[in-house]
Amino acid sequence: MASLLLSPAEQDYITRGVEKDLRADGRGNLDRREVALRVGMISQANGSARCRIGNLGVGTDVLVGIKAEVNTWAPGDPEDAGTIECSVECSPSAAQAFEGRGAEEINVELTQLLDRIFNGPQSGVDMKKLCIIPKQAYWVLHIDALVLDVKGSIADTLVWATRAALLSTKLPRVVVETITDENGEMQAEFDVVDDPEDMTLLEGAENLPIAVTFNQIGKRYVVDASDQEEAITQAKLTVAVSPKKEVCAIQKGGVLRGFPPSLLTEILQTAQRVAKEELVKFDRHYAEAKKYAESQSDEPSTGSTFLVSF
Repeated sequence: MASLLLSPAEQDYITRGVEKDLRADGRGNLDRREVALRVGMISQANGSARCRIGNLGVGTDVLVGIKAEVNTWAPGDPEDAGTIECSVECSPSAAQAFEGRGAEEINVELTQLLDRIFNGPQSGVDMKKLCIIPKQAYWVLHIDALVLDVKGSIADTLVWATRAALLSTKLPRVVVETITDENGEMQAEFDVVDDPEDMTLLEGAENLPIAVTFNQIGKRYVVDASDQEEAITQAKLTVAVSPKKEVCAIQKGGVLRGFPPSLLTEILQTAQRVAKEELVKFDRHYAEAKKYAESQSDEPSTGSTFLVSF
């Protein structure tokens, strides 16, 4: 995706710094930039979050909204579980490379990444709890993500925002009743309670994985690559790790070549260690975001609230 053109001298400077664990912006190879996180950004959604990794104007900014919808069961659908559907769109204003049809390929890649991490038991969410009546009705969670700005590390920012949105997602209570139809047969019916005060959080959301993306530069690799580092990246790998330190999903980035076998085993081990630290950091940011959202709950909301810089 990188569209930056760097001179040979700039490329050599970045590469030498990575090999010495001292990047151009002063970070170590496994250090992440500053993170800003907010939840409850979209009042009409069941859950929403906005995450920026990097400083304002020089960071990657992603907005995620989640909408819950009751779906009628059809052959081929899960019989006793719900589903999660993902969609990612990169705004044309986020990067010059996204203008016209330039974002189609990265949209597909990021959508596949979210689906691979969050749609299924590997996400930690109890999908069976999303079933309302087996072989009759179930919840579908639509995850819609919009990339507002890009300065490296889209995948990690996207997963941070999606994780926060899912943690804040609330579902209406559903009342299921068994009635007897005119033929004397027992039938199950349900009713969705339309009460904002009578809603529940997703079960198992605390087990959601976090993602760590590794970019190979020279003979070493970095976490949370800047746009300049991505411009000279030789290989990219995103690893999703659960709070139990289990690797849940892996996706190679774009059309880049893969990592050498000598580095791949090391990266997977490093991912588990880094993810543990990332989850601690995420929990701290999420607690602050939740507290901030609660303090703002009494203020009138507007349709443009999510566009405010943070």
